[in-house]
Amino acid sequence: MKKIIYIVSVVVALASCSFLDKEPDLRATIDTQKEIQQLLVSGYNMPNIAGMGETMSDNAVDNNAPDITGKCYTLEPMSQMYTQYFTFQDINSSSEQDSPYAIWQNCYKNIAVANQALIAIENMESNGSKTMTAERAEALMIRAYNHFILVNVFCQAYKDDMLSKQDTGIHYMQAAETTVRPQYARGTVADVYKHIEEDLINALEVYGIDDGYYGVPKYHFNKSAAYAFAARFYLFKRDYNKVIEYADKVLGSNPSALMWDAKTAKKFGNADNERDAWFDAQSPSNLMLVTCHSLFSRNFWPGYCRYVLNHDALDMTINGPGPTWAGRFPGFNVWHYDQKYGAFLTKRDEYFEYTDKVAGIGYPRMLRREFTTGETLLCRAEAKIMLGRIDEAIADMDIWTKGYLCTGDLTRKNIESFFSINKNKVAQQKETAESYFQIVPTLHCTDMSPMWTEYSEDKLPYLWCVLHLRRIENMHDGTRFFDLKRYGIEIAHYFGPDKQKFYLVWNDDRRAVQLPQEVLLAGQSKNVRNTTGDNNMPIITGSDHEPEWNLAATPGVAATILP
Repeated sequence: MKKIIYIVSVVVALASCSFLDKEPDLRATIDTQKEIQQLLVSGYNMPNIAGMGETMSDNAVDNNAPDITGKCYTLEPMSQMYTQYFTFQDINSSSEQDSPYAIWQNCYKNIAVANQALIAIENMESNGSKTMTAERAEALMIRAYNHFILVNVFCQAYKDDMLSKQDTGIHYMQAAETTVRPQYARGTVADVYKHIEEDLINALEVYGIDDGYYGVPKYHFNKSAAYAFAARFYLFKRDYNKVIEYADKVLGSNPSALMWDAKTAKKFGNADNERDAWFDAQSPSNLMLVTCHSLFSRNFWPGYCRYVLNHDALDMTINGPGPTWAGRFPGFNVWHYDQKYGAFLTKRDEYFEYTDKVAGIGYPRMLRREFTTGETLLCRAEAKIMLGRIDEAIADMDIWTKGYLCTGDLTRKNIESFFSINKNKVAQQKETAESYFQIVPTLHCTDMSPMWTEYSEDKLPYLWCVLHLRRIENMHDGTRFFDLKRYGIEIAHYFGPDKQKFYLVWNDDRRAVQLPQEVLLAGQSKNVRNTTGDNNMPIITGSDHEPEWNLAATPGVAATILP
């Protein structure tokens, strides 16, 4: 494996060598509580999984494939990597931003920071320093969450304790790397989930999150963000009582007061101002914000926007009706390019960080709303559905819809009616079922695991509803792909002017993204590719981008300095 560990200090002690008695000028020694806190700040350089997750999900269509009227374009993607994502290929252009390599590298860098902090804490405490429980808790949360991202990108979805022991995981890094070119065993998905849970419990219950030492808590694993992660983790692990337990700690007695202020944000009428509203650290709906180097926003620009939110994907989400709204979803401003190339929300927009403002060059950055009250509320609603607490789940989903300006009351009747209508459309129009089927997808959860005993047909309309609301809540975040994976929902992509079909079946090996080429070349074992939904994959080569962009050479970009 390529060495990706952030090395903080190396202590060499040779008593007979006087020239080594003094440390080199650039060596950093972590020996104060403040330095550990500062080190942990560098553990939030999260990857943007949106490029991968959105393009591989049902939130993207190929604008070069004819729509229902026969209209199509001749656009080029920003990178051939996106074509490989869209057609479910292994990525060979793997060194650029938003690639599997970027996800792998950034996550393991963050994990290395957490492990180095834990070592420094151990050393300081053993030398008589005061106990640093809050710093331990933060480091464990960083370590747990980055492994959670890795296992859900590069492995199959969690099935159950037994079957997930048969699925290859990723190495759970619990110690700093100390040797040259070490070899790591990947373990199993069950192993990774076990270790994540151990770190979570230790962080939350043994050491405890303390918001007191954070300058801006929303940029760290504050208490609410940590509980929100726990709720999401246990949802994926299907421990529904714990989902509710941790979600309750986030949402309190009045969740309505914590929803995103869609009414105020829609008044801006200006993309930059509305984007800033999405990422307002004072908003109670934002539990944790992270920054990342990412080019994903540019994937929506005219000329680049080949695989974007358009046509069926757009009509089935923010341009389409729902159980308590007609026409376009009322909770967002929806921004279009010429009303034809697709649409987007301003939360996918970028901030530009200059390295040389005179030359106009620097790095495109994006912010991510890594945890929100809206998503946590829907985690709780889904858990309640699985536990048969339908009316309570509907009450949670009703709070969510009202927060996004839907005026009707959500009830059993309108949920069952709306999803029944769409189910009938699928049955009546099999030739064009792709226009509707992802609103009422077939759930293969019991095919994935016979232990998924909480699922039953009578819960299906409510599961369709909560998954539909999650799809809207998490638009442009990339996590829709995780929902498709964990329920075994199949994905059809239509490619090019002849609408070549690429199909990701429920047990498709490609649901686990292939490890980066650099990691495979270093000796790590591949993800298998024995079961796939299609065998007609073209050979598409990738190309790398220069990491530094010239803003002046890119027309139509609004330059904004990252604060």
